Amino acid sequence: MMQPFIRSGKHAAALAATLVLVVDSGVLAAVPEAGRPPAALQRPALAVARPAAANLQAIARTGNRLVAAGERGLIIYSDDSGRHWTQARVPVSVTVTALRFAATAGGNAREGWAVGNMGVVLRTTDGGASWIRVFDGAAAAGLAVQAARQAWDSVKPDPSETEHPLNRLLDDARRLADEGADKPFLDIAQRADGSVWVVGAYGLAFSTADGGRTWHARMKDLPNPEGVTWYGIASRGQERYLFGEQGALLRAAAQDGAFAAQASPAAGSLFGSLALDDGSLLLFGLRGKVYRSGQPGAPWSTVQTPVDASLVSGVQLPDGTALLLGSAGQIVASRDGGRSFNVLPLQPRFPFAGAAVAPDGTLVIVGARGLLRMAPPGRAAGISTMRAARP
Repeated sequence: MMQPFIRSGKHAAALAATLVLVVDSGVLAAVPEAGRPPAALQRPALAVARPAAANLQAIARTGNRLVAAGERGLIIYSDDSGRHWTQARVPVSVTVTALRFAATAGGNAREGWAVGNMGVVLRTTDGGASWIRVFDGAAAAGLAVQAARQAWDSVKPDPSETEHPLNRLLDDARRLADEGADKPFLDIAQRADGSVWVVGAYGLAFSTADGGRTWHARMKDLPNPEGVTWYGIASRGQERYLFGEQGALLRAAAQDGAFAAQASPAAGSLFGSLALDDGSLLLFGLRGKVYRSGQPGAPWSTVQTPVDASLVSGVQLPDGTALLLGSAGQIVASRDGGRSFNVLPLQPRFPFAGAAVAPDGTLVIVGARGLLRMAPPGRAAGISTMRAARP
């Protein structure tokens, strides 16, 4: 997951007042009436001489392949446990914030998804070697206005009731369109039926059930009156959670169920989640705070950690150890299902964003200064910087 997105409360200059939805080769897009989408959405990612040393925000594993992504549309992949990396073909040059690959019986999915700044959504069908743009912030704004208008027309509340949920929904959608394609998506989730959700800044939420050809705005279906940012989507069995800014937390008891507000254990923002093999679920965020639920529907307990910096991502090792990574370059480990944590001694340190277990068992960490390969706890200690990928 990317570093926390901070709401500034300031609105960007408008790119256009009106958006036109168009279909191009089965892919939904949107452009301002008077011009083209922002250049970064049209310009392919440039070749990078040392991509493994770039600012990377996400990493995922699919079969024996690792895929990492970061700034300016950079996506790279490795088939040798992270020793060497190849740059993927990517049609945009905006920062990529999250990666997901479909769960398969063999764990070797070819289909994957990526999201990032300017509301971009990318899809791959070759395991991350090449990507296509299937959605962006301009299209998202157009759909948001369309969906909000339909919901408003079905009730037609008094426009003078400024706090009416449908009036606020329509106002927010119009503002989104006025401000242009400048809002990031921050996470992705793929359900068992193949449908995909993407969520992000200011409560944005969209879904597709046909591989990205058509999209649906989901904001009206989510109780989020303040429009807080969604940092992530967590799944545990049939259960799903949306979590984010100011401790916001929604829960759906089933994969196809509606989200409902849940009393949050957190006063501060929640940036990440980790579902463990024993059925427990961890949420974590500001100031090293961790919250644990032992089973679906179970209440949350607060777990103390020895760090004060934000925790943003997590991974479970094959031996069951849970690792949570921090924005200040710290890693905390739990060997008791998330009930307690200790800090791992680690050098070098820099802002971490994500980690994945490579096929050879090493831990590959990504962050602001590129990639590290690390021997997991319990194995021979040692960290080495990644070698740069060849162009």
